[in-house]
Amino acid sequence: MPVRAAVKALILPAPWILSRMQGAVAGQTGQVLALIQAVLFAAFLLAASWTDHRKHIIPDSLNLGIALSALLCFQPENLWGILAAVPFLAAAMGGRMGGGDVKLVAACSLVLGFWDTMAGCVTGLFLMLCSCLVPPGGLQRKKARPMAPFLSAGFLAAYFFL
Repeated sequence: MPVRAAVKALILPAPWILSRMQGAVAGQTGQVLALIQAVLFAAFLLAASWTDHRKHIIPDSLNLGIALSALLCFQPENLWGILAAVPFLAAAMGGRMGGGDVKLVAACSLVLGFWDTMAGCVTGLFLMLCSCLVPPGGLQRKKARPMAPFLSAGFLAAYFFL
């Protein structure tokens, strides 16, 4: 099922992809690889968000896909980004969140690097806090919320705008 969600997520940005590919010249492989990485990164994040929203689980295959997309435009300094997952690991060990969120942050950190991952996490957690305040009941302590949609929004914002 996660593969089907990833395929659907690839269809959404099709017009944008086609317009970008027209501008890419065959000799500029770096731009083509960056474009492919952007599409894969967005597609895997959308699939992870959808799956987490529906089933409250983030499949390892989607996290692996995000991590492998980092190889398209690999930068060794992005390995430091894994440190951004440490607070999430501590929360998961305390039973406050799932391990899929930790793996999602770690995988995205390989693409974004430390500072962009931190910015994405802060943005995503802020969005999650705002969503908790919007429903008529206000903050609901016992209700489990999927975190991947909010983190994905923060990571996509960090990827495309920072």
